[in-house]
Amino acid sequence: MNTKRAAAGGEFGANGEWYEGGKFINTVPENTKRNGNTKRGQGKQEIAPYVWEVAPEAGMISLYRQFAGVFGIVIDGVAVVRCSEHTMNYYGKTIEQINDMLARWNAGQRWFKR
Repeated sequence: MNTKRAAAGGEFGANGEWYEGGKFINTVPENTKRNGNTKRGQGKQEIAPYVWEVAPEAGMISLYRQFAGVFGIVIDGVAVVRCSEHTMNYYGKTIEQINDMLARWNAGQRWFKR
Protein backbone atom coordinates (compact mmCIF):
# COMPACT_ATOMS: atom_id res chain seq x y z
CA MET A 1 0.00 0.00 0.00
CA ASN A 2 1.53 3.30 -1.10
CA THR A 3 -0.13 6.03 0.90
CA LYS A 4 1.74 9.28 1.24
CA ARG A 5 2.61 10.70 4.63
CA ALA A 6 3.47 14.30 5.46
CA ALA A 7 7.15 15.16 5.69
CA ALA A 8 8.77 15.81 9.09
CA GLY A 9 7.58 19.17 10.40
CA GLY A 10 4.35 18.96 8.39
CA GLU A 11 3.23 20.04 4.95
CA PHE A 12 0.19 21.12 2.97
CA GLY A 13 -1.73 18.45 1.08
CA ALA A 14 -3.11 18.76 -2.45
CA ASN A 15 -6.41 19.99 -1.03
CA GLY A 16 -4.80 22.90 0.83
CA GLU A 17 -5.14 21.37 4.30
CA TRP A 18 -2.21 21.33 6.73
CA TYR A 19 -1.00 17.91 7.83
CA GLU A 20 1.37 17.35 10.74
CA GLY A 21 4.52 15.38 10.10
CA GLY A 22 4.02 11.62 9.72
CA LYS A 23 0.24 11.78 9.25
CA PHE A 24 -1.46 10.46 6.13
CA ILE A 25 -1.73 13.25 3.56
CA ASN A 26 -4.37 13.94 0.93
CA THR A 27 -3.08 13.69 -2.64
CA VAL A 28 -6.34 14.54 -4.44
CA PRO A 29 -7.20 18.26 -4.73
CA GLU A 30 -10.97 17.61 -4.91
CA ASN A 31 -11.07 15.85 -1.51
CA THR A 32 -11.76 18.39 1.20
CA LYS A 33 -11.92 17.58 4.86
CA ARG A 34 -13.77 20.61 6.17
CA ASN A 35 -16.45 21.02 3.54
CA GLY A 36 -18.91 18.17 3.50
CA ASN A 37 -20.09 17.13 0.07
CA THR A 38 -23.43 15.72 1.17
CA LYS A 39 -26.35 17.63 2.59
CA ARG A 40 -27.70 16.40 5.87
CA GLY A 41 -31.37 15.75 6.31
CA GLN A 42 -33.39 17.73 8.78
CA GLY A 43 -33.94 14.78 11.04
CA LYS A 44 -36.65 14.32 13.59
CA GLN A 45 -37.20 16.62 16.54
CA GLU A 46 -39.08 15.92 19.73
CA ILE A 47 -42.31 17.96 19.71
CA ALA A 48 -43.87 16.45 22.86
CA PRO A 49 -42.68 13.90 25.40
CA TYR A 50 -41.64 10.83 23.38
CA VAL A 51 -43.26 12.18 20.17
CA TRP A 52 -40.84 12.77 17.29
CA GLU A 53 -41.60 14.36 13.91
CA VAL A 54 -39.77 15.93 10.98
CA ALA A 55 -40.21 19.71 10.75
CA PRO A 56 -42.95 20.72 8.29
CA GLU A 57 -40.53 23.06 6.49
CA ALA A 58 -36.85 23.93 6.58
CA GLY A 59 -35.66 26.20 9.37
CA MET A 60 -38.41 25.29 11.82
CA ILE A 61 -37.57 24.35 15.41
CA SER A 62 -39.52 22.31 17.91
CA LEU A 63 -41.08 24.55 20.56
CA TYR A 64 -40.97 21.68 23.05
CA ARG A 65 -37.19 21.37 22.80
CA GLN A 66 -36.84 25.05 23.70
CA PHE A 67 -38.35 24.61 27.16
CA ALA A 68 -38.25 20.91 28.05
CA GLY A 69 -35.97 20.09 30.95
CA VAL A 70 -34.86 23.69 31.45
CA PHE A 71 -37.84 26.02 31.84
CA GLY A 72 -40.82 23.71 31.99
CA ILE A 73 -42.19 20.23 32.18
CA VAL A 74 -45.26 18.54 30.71
CA ILE A 75 -47.59 17.07 33.32
CA ASP A 76 -50.71 15.26 32.06
CA GLY A 77 -50.39 16.95 28.67
CA VAL A 78 -50.05 20.48 30.05
CA ALA A 79 -46.76 22.39 30.04
CA VAL A 80 -46.02 24.16 33.32
CA VAL A 81 -43.16 26.37 34.47
CA ARG A 82 -40.52 24.56 36.45
CA CYS A 83 -37.41 26.67 36.81
CA SER A 84 -35.81 29.05 39.25
CA GLU A 85 -35.06 32.73 38.85
CA HIS A 86 -31.39 31.79 38.75
CA THR A 87 -32.02 29.58 35.69
CA MET A 88 -33.94 32.35 33.93
CA ASN A 89 -31.12 34.81 34.59
CA TYR A 90 -28.52 32.35 33.34
CA TYR A 91 -30.33 31.86 30.01
CA GLY A 92 -31.36 35.52 29.73
CA LYS A 93 -35.10 34.79 29.74
CA THR A 94 -37.91 36.49 31.61
CA ILE A 95 -40.91 34.81 33.20
CA GLU A 96 -43.10 36.50 30.55
CA GLN A 97 -41.09 34.91 27.72
CA ILE A 98 -41.28 31.49 29.36
CA ASN A 99 -45.01 31.80 30.05
CA ASP A 100 -45.57 32.85 26.41
CA MET A 101 -43.58 29.84 25.16
CA LEU A 102 -45.54 27.43 27.35
CA ALA A 103 -48.88 29.06 26.48
CA ARG A 104 -48.17 28.63 22.75
CA TRP A 105 -47.30 24.95 23.30
CA ASN A 106 -50.43 24.40 25.41
CA ALA A 107 -52.51 26.04 22.64
CA GLY A 108 -51.25 23.41 20.18
CA GLN A 109 -48.31 25.13 18.48
CA ARG A 110 -45.43 22.69 18.05
CA TRP A 111 -43.09 24.47 15.61
CA PHE A 112 -41.73 27.97 15.09
CA LYS A 113 -39.40 29.69 12.64
CA ARG A 114 -35.96 30.76 13.82
